[in-house]
Amino acid sequence: MKTAILVLFASTALLSQDPYQVAADHYHLVFENQWVRATRVTYGPHETAPVHNHPPNPVTIYVYVTDGGVMQFNHMTGFRRSGVVIERPAVKAGAIRVSHGQPETHSVKYLGDEPTEYARIELRTEADVPLRDVRLPPYTFDKPSAAETQFENGQVRIVRVLCAAGQKCPTGDHPDDRAVVIILSGARRGEILWSPKAGTGPMEQVRIELKTAPEADK
Repeated sequence: MKTAILVLFASTALLSQDPYQVAADHYHLVFENQWVRATRVTYGPHETAPVHNHPPNPVTIYVYVTDGGVMQFNHMTGFRRSGVVIERPAVKAGAIRVSHGQPETHSVKYLGDEPTEYARIELRTEADVPLRDVRLPPYTFDKPSAAETQFENGQVRIVRVLCAAGQKCPTGDHPDDRAVVIILSGARRGEILWSPKAGTGPMEQVRIELKTAPEADK
């Protein structure tokens, strides 16, 4: 009986720290499958999120859909982060971070004066973990329509896509790869899509192409 009570207590505690439960105004699950989990994260000026946890995940990619101010994380647990407050610097729309997906439990305080939004893409494929976080700046195109690779390792290929008005979006050299696509411009800005058919411009996208199989398949 005591064992059953302890299991129930542990399950309740985990649920109480699920960001989709306790911080549902900010963490919006878009989809998840054996390849990825995709979350749309939004904060209004000076909003906060209560204590929640992020489970271990080898690699997480953040795509910043809008500019964003400083974000303060009060870490209760986490690798080399327990009991410390860390401030994420201000970010620019179109910037990307490829990060070690460390397990951590924290509360959040957004210090910016304008709303901010980003996509949080947790990879579930065979990992190629970078030695340190990879930070990619917003991208500048020199053509009206293009698909250009900005980063690649053994696990992913990050392709910047620009589609001219009225033209079908280019898909790059690997159109058959499974991919997460984040739209960065226009009325659909912020949408996160799983391996969509090519859209029509004007539109700017980030295409995260997955080069390895899901860990679950091993």
